[in-house]
Amino acid sequence: MSVATDARPVVGVVEPTRSRRRRNRRLVINLMRLLVVAVLLAAWEFLPKIEALQETSKVFDPFFVSSPSRVFEQMQAMFTGSDGTFQIWDYAWPTIWASLVGTVIGMALGALCALVLSNFEMLSDIFRPFLIAANATPRVALIPIVVILVGPSATATITISVLVVFFVAFFNAYEGGRSVKPELVQNARLLGASQLQIVRTIRFPYVLAWTLASLPLAVTFAVITVVTAEILTGVQGMGKLLSTASTTANATLTYAVVIVLSVLGVVIVVAADLIRARLLHWWAK
Repeated sequence: MSVATDARPVVGVVEPTRSRRRRNRRLVINLMRLLVVAVLLAAWEFLPKIEALQETSKVFDPFFVSSPSRVFEQMQAMFTGSDGTFQIWDYAWPTIWASLVGTVIGMALGALCALVLSNFEMLSDIFRPFLIAANATPRVALIPIVVILVGPSATATITISVLVVFFVAFFNAYEGGRSVKPELVQNARLLGASQLQIVRTIRFPYVLAWTLASLPLAVTFAVITVVTAEILTGVQGMGKLLSTASTTANATLTYAVVIVLSVLGVVIVVAADLIRARLLHWWAK
């Protein structure tokens, strides 16, 4: 006599259990992150107050490291203008604007150049070595040249960010354009497709997808480049404010500016990531 058994998994029980485990794991991770932040802030606030540690290193000297409470007060004054000197947006907006404009222009030019070179092998063989050589040149070394040509202005910071973003977008898009299978191009030609139709319907979607895939990285480099250019040229922006804080040995203002820059950078990158995900919803994963 045999007893029939049903070996199928109980989906209604397994799925809620897995979902609950994922939620619990996410909760634990978030709590641990908050704990790490709390420990770091507490160490930053209280360790420099110990006189024995102050004599060992500048790391524990309140003059050089400030404290979270003073940085918070500085940030509050920066956002409200309560200190009677400036508001952070007078410096943040030029940096954000130059970064976004430089990203858009640089990615558009990089994608266009990659589309052309990835489709025409002769042009690729001619110009690619020059592009590789230009990409190997440190962009910081180009800042004085750009300033001489266009002057110490917002145009200079945008131009420098374009130079950086262009190469990020180009090499990514170029690889995307070259990743098209030759069979697709050959079949399109057999069906009577013109060169322009091949570029528009076959090569362009690959170039577009790979270009947008580099968007978060490109906007990150744009922000870094713009801030660096502002530091070196004195153009209005977060870089100029950071340079002023460092020159005046104002540790509290320096840390406040760095934190604001970090938050702005994260917000811009997250927004770029969301835009990329939205625009690439059609791309097969």
